[in-house]
Amino acid sequence: MSEKRIIPPNWEIKIKWNVRLFKAVNSRRSPYLDKFYRYFFRLGKSYTLPLFLPVFFIYGKWEALIHLTTSLLLTGIIMPVIKYTFRHQRPSKLLDDVYLLEPVGFKSFPSADAAYAFTLFSVMLFYGSWWIILIMLVYALLIGYGRVYMGAHFPLDVIVGSFIGLSAGICGYFLLAPVESILLDIFSNFQH
Repeated sequence: MSEKRIIPPNWEIKIKWNVRLFKAVNSRRSPYLDKFYRYFFRLGKSYTLPLFLPVFFIYGKWEALIHLTTSLLLTGIIMPVIKYTFRHQRPSKLLDDVYLLEPVGFKSFPSADAAYAFTLFSVMLFYGSWWIILIMLVYALLIGYGRVYMGAHFPLDVIVGSFIGLSAGICGYFLLAPVESILLDIFSNFQH
């Protein structure tokens, strides 16, 4: 029995600039970029968080870690809700001649890797020096570009994922005081 869908799984290919930009980025191949992204794309996965935690601790101590955790929780809640609402198919399922450099599963819209990278970047905006902020921006932009270059996402997936990450980092800052208050209450109850 086929499911009735309100949002078709191929709605993104109806957005012409999205498809043209995807093809422009994905069709321009470079052996150096292919080799670079075969490894670098892994830094967009949430399992790399232990690599980033010391940097956040150095720049913002516990406050930065709480802010980062809060922001990543927001990203982690928002992303699956949107992904499973839209359930958009990957470019390789919808277009011909897609250069796919990694196995993909799950749904395409929006890009979770871009959301993760831009969450890290946006939280670092509150704590880092200009040079670490610049490094984090370059990292996030490389992750976002790589998602299209590797054939895993349409540009719109990356743009929306990046916006979600930026928004989560900013919202996490405004939730910092209430979260710290809750954590202090919890820890003070353990001490009694």
